[in-house]
Amino acid sequence: MPFHHRPLQDYRVQPQLALSILVALADRMAAGFERKARDSEQEAAWRDSGPARERFRRTPIEAMTTNIRLGERGARRGHHLPQELTPDAILPAAEVRGEDVEKGYSALWDGFKTAWNEAARRCAADPVAFEEAVLSLSERFLWSVPSSTVDQPDVSLHDHSHAVAAFASALFRFHQSRRKLSDPSALADREVPAFRFVVGDLSGLQSTLFRLQSEGVKGLNKTLRGRSLRFQLIADACVRETLRAFDMPMSAALQTAGGRFLVLVPNLDEADKILKGMRARFDSWFVDQYSGDLALGLALSDPFVCDDLVSGPSDDSTGAERIGKVRGGIGVAAEIAKLQLLAGQAAHGVVDATFSAEGACGTCGVRPAGKEGLCAACAGEAALGDRLPRSRAVVISDRGGLGEMSAKLLSHDYLLPSGEGETRHDRGTGWRWMLDPAPHRPAPLRPGPAWVARFGDDIGPYADLEDVEAGHIKTFQALARDSREIVNGKPIGREMLALLKGDVDRLGRIFAGGLSDRWSVARSAALSRMMDAYFTLRLPHLLRTDFPDSYTVYAGGDDFMLVLPWRQGFELARTLRRDFERFAGGNPDLTFSLGIALFDPRTPISIPAREAENRLEAAKSAGRNRVSALEDTPLTWEAFSEALDRAETLNRWLREGRLSTAFLYRVLAIDDARRRVAAGHARPSDYAWMARLGYQIARNLKKRDDAPIRTGILELFGLDERWQGEALDQVGARLAISHAIYRNR
Repeated sequence: MPFHHRPLQDYRVQPQLALSILVALADRMAAGFERKARDSEQEAAWRDSGPARERFRRTPIEAMTTNIRLGERGARRGHHLPQELTPDAILPAAEVRGEDVEKGYSALWDGFKTAWNEAARRCAADPVAFEEAVLSLSERFLWSVPSSTVDQPDVSLHDHSHAVAAFASALFRFHQSRRKLSDPSALADREVPAFRFVVGDLSGLQSTLFRLQSEGVKGLNKTLRGRSLRFQLIADACVRETLRAFDMPMSAALQTAGGRFLVLVPNLDEADKILKGMRARFDSWFVDQYSGDLALGLALSDPFVCDDLVSGPSDDSTGAERIGKVRGGIGVAAEIAKLQLLAGQAAHGVVDATFSAEGACGTCGVRPAGKEGLCAACAGEAALGDRLPRSRAVVISDRGGLGEMSAKLLSHDYLLPSGEGETRHDRGTGWRWMLDPAPHRPAPLRPGPAWVARFGDDIGPYADLEDVEAGHIKTFQALARDSREIVNGKPIGREMLALLKGDVDRLGRIFAGGLSDRWSVARSAALSRMMDAYFTLRLPHLLRTDFPDSYTVYAGGDDFMLVLPWRQGFELARTLRRDFERFAGGNPDLTFSLGIALFDPRTPISIPAREAENRLEAAKSAGRNRVSALEDTPLTWEAFSEALDRAETLNRWLREGRLSTAFLYRVLAIDDARRRVAAGHARPSDYAWMARLGYQIARNLKKRDDAPIRTGILELFGLDERWQGEALDQVGARLAISHAIYRNR
């Protein structure tokens, strides 16, 4: 079998097969270095050390997350066993045995063959659908297979092959536009500027998500669910429109996550004109649908050549400089995209809108209402939110034919089939949800769907609430009720919700320099894909199995927003931090920060969303890798976990009758005084906080067996036996005390 690292044919013998030159060039560009020299070096080493076949069959892929380096510390390298992509599989293992790797490859190959045959059957004679199916198969089965055991084996065969396909397609389209496909010398020219990147970024997602007329919007959870999905489908439609405009296949979409995308395109003479036309069409559609709330930023990078991404052994510094220029060009394009949002009236802050007698939309309260009192966007979101719980697939067509229940997004129709027997499963392209796949076409699987809690058969505990029906999505009022506990046969605890907003720390810096001098398009795409997989595959799995009473507002890319019963929300935060640390392989350079806002279910969700956003920013400003909740000062994750443990102890003492909530309220007031002293804006009486604390302890905890409680209360304030009279900067007391009080109201 010929190596894909060099042309498969000698074009001097078979000129019509010279296109294999493009594949060889694309392979080198995807890898980011000149393969031939490194292959020769390694082959010579293998001759000295043992059979090459034994070597590569026992070499596992290195976990990309453990290879990130922002400083000197780093982490021990982890690995993935060869296995199909699942929520558990993306967690790296510290130790992997060679024989297990070999067995894994064998099982993986058997699974791949079965899935390949199924995809071929599903796609029949549709090459577009088949390409998307192959990309999905590649991700599912080849994500854990290293593309090379010669070099550092941290890029998967899927990510490398995906990038190769993108570069080869762009080269083909570029030379086709110049009528040079039959010219071997033109095909082999590595210094012709053949490539550009298109960077896309949906802007205004969060503000649009919470654009609500009032807190009384009926079916709020369904509305948010539909909006989040519609944003995801809009981003998908934008990618497809971009690919079609440049006549490129789906493999040219190198990164698509969190409303952002990176598409490789050929450097056509008319590239800027094409982009200008796209931007005008997009702007018109977004203004019509969202009146300036939501927009797509779109920009082209500067052209670059093959050798800009290929660094040979003799020119490492020059090669690194050229690669850095391309990488920097992507960043510049991303910033330009943000600055070129909308046009015409919208760019000047004015959007023409004609209001009928229906007035403004009953959901967003901004755009003109149409049928049933909703604007076009809100009506589409409501329809998606209604169908999503019953659907296990998304079907897409750019030729129509999906029926009146489909949603028109730009020039593509999107349908969420409901029910196993719908024949429309077997039309068009699209995907099935990986965590709950439909048995019909489309063939591709994608991570998801986002998890939301549903009512079970027993709806008795919610009988006095509105919109309660078995099998339907739980309302926020019902989720708040799930925060109560049954103690001595009676429900106790405050009915309240927690909104969690988090994202990965220093992600821009990680992509810019966290891969050190080993940056390549494939390696960057691999890191982006794995990060997105954590929030779209691993997180929904955690919620489904361990925190089923939860609602995903959005999750993907590098961030998430969740709503849970407040008590479960705190425990999820702790669990999520531990789980993400496992995903990172203990890498101290890969962390996330979190903001938590508590709120009554009747409160407009935009209010806790803003608080959680502010708390998240405070956590990052305080040093990152932190969580902000209830306290004025963000906590380290260790302090947060310790505060929850102390809250559990206080709760136990309350329920044993050894403490009263009235006592804890007084202690909480003393902590307020302590915090004002520490912040430098105390009242005169605040300076006596320590004496007041001593008085309360002496008055209320007199018994001999109260000694552990006395010690516990003092430890909340850092006044244990280790205190030597120094200034106190204790955090976590307010969280622990408030948590215990809320559980016993």
